[in-house]
Amino acid sequence: MTASITPINISGIQAMPKPIEEDVVVGKDILDLLTGSMYVDPLNVYREYIQNAADAIDLAKDAEFKFESEPSIQIFIDNQNRNIRIRDNGISIPSDKFLSRIVTIGASKKRGEKLRGFRGVGRLSGLGYCQTLIFRGRSEGDAKVTEVFWDGKKLKERYRDPDYNGTLTELVKEVTSVNRISPDNFPSRFFEVEMLKISRLKNDILLNEKVISNYISQVAPVPIEGKFGEKIQDFLGSHGIKPPFNIEIMDGSGPIKHRLKDTITYGPSFEDAIKDINFFEIKTTDGEITACGWVADHAYFGSIPKSLGLGGIRLRAGNIQVGTESILVDSFREPRFCGWVIGDIHILSNKILPNGRRDDFENSPAYTHLQGELAIIAKSASQKIRESSVKRNKLKFFDSKITSINTLTSFNSERKLPSIIKDVLYGISEKYVNDLYAELYKMGEDSSEYKKLHGEIEQVEKAAKSILSSKKKDNNYSQKYSNTLTKALNAIIINSKTTEAGLDLALEVFNVLQKETS
Repeated sequence: MTASITPINISGIQAMPKPIEEDVVVGKDILDLLTGSMYVDPLNVYREYIQNAADAIDLAKDAEFKFESEPSIQIFIDNQNRNIRIRDNGISIPSDKFLSRIVTIGASKKRGEKLRGFRGVGRLSGLGYCQTLIFRGRSEGDAKVTEVFWDGKKLKERYRDPDYNGTLTELVKEVTSVNRISPDNFPSRFFEVEMLKISRLKNDILLNEKVISNYISQVAPVPIEGKFGEKIQDFLGSHGIKPPFNIEIMDGSGPIKHRLKDTITYGPSFEDAIKDINFFEIKTTDGEITACGWVADHAYFGSIPKSLGLGGIRLRAGNIQVGTESILVDSFREPRFCGWVIGDIHILSNKILPNGRRDDFENSPAYTHLQGELAIIAKSASQKIRESSVKRNKLKFFDSKITSINTLTSFNSERKLPSIIKDVLYGISEKYVNDLYAELYKMGEDSSEYKKLHGEIEQVEKAAKSILSSKKKDNNYSQKYSNTLTKALNAIIINSKTTEAGLDLALEVFNVLQKETS
């Protein structure tokens, strides 16, 4: 048996890729992106530093460190010198690791530890808004306080220098410096970030205590006050959300509270009250709770003024807001309704992570599923808004008709009227009473307003009947003439802009006709 050999053409076989051997250069522009382009809103620097401070306090609690005072985050604003300092009494960073931790970029040790910050870039966010950025701290047992300085002014000069070709490592070494100082006048354990010579931008919002406090009340893990605060905190605690923090701007205004209030102020003399809080859980198809939250129940009078910083169903991870109040706008079929509601949704799943800018979440199957569930919540909120609108319109109808009947009966009692005018007043009142009963029966006896409205209608019905009881025969008009005049006067009253104006005009027309026919 002879074996046959088939020739193989190997000229077309591609070589397998192999790892590169050339050095990878990361240039200065990456630092420019991290410090100047990562965050659209300058106020985001407060969120980033509060986020890191919150993680530090949680780590100190987990390590069972003692706190000399209540765990807190303090913000010191020096408007005169244009400086900001944010201090916490969390775990801090040991002296021997302080420098390496602060100058390391994008290599956080917190990834995978269920902490809020885990990318290691947010700490540099302040560099885009000040001349010098200082990190200062002292860990448990450290003999001295460590300071690391980032020279923002020199950094910007290097960005603009087209001839500067240094690597990222070389640039960082050039703009940073370290110092160790006496612990006198410093706490035994603390960490703080200080921004010197803050840039002027957007009406100086980075130094505006009122604007900063309003922002923090929306994005940070602060306590919820009011009659529903404890109820909400208990619900969140039962789902593993850690207690809020004491965050205070040290200007004497006291600790900052969550944006939720007991009332919504739409205008100088127009308020709505929060009636209740509706809680919910969002689960995966396997039954795992991926998020939980609450939505406030109120009358939905309209879009909540943006200046209040109150509206919108917000998304939160680690009890820190992700995105803005409009993050769910696409979940509403009518986008305007997004600003009519108030609520928070807390992400519990580690499969749903904030993106680098923290303006949304990373795309993932888990987030896609969550968005579908959020659309159902938005649909439910929209339905309540529409139902509330229909209800308000019905109540306006009742109020308008009852007011008109009261005006008609008052007109009758306050003036000496001819019987034909009284007939017109009673005819209109009777029609309005019948209209009111018809709408009332549509609402049903189970309606919360039924009993109250029924009593009001009975009252005006009784008043309307008093018009007839006061009528006296005082004319000799023919039936045909009387019917025509009644219709004319009736039309004048009903079609006038106001009932009062219609009554005056009808009486004036009657008096003119009476003179001409006498």
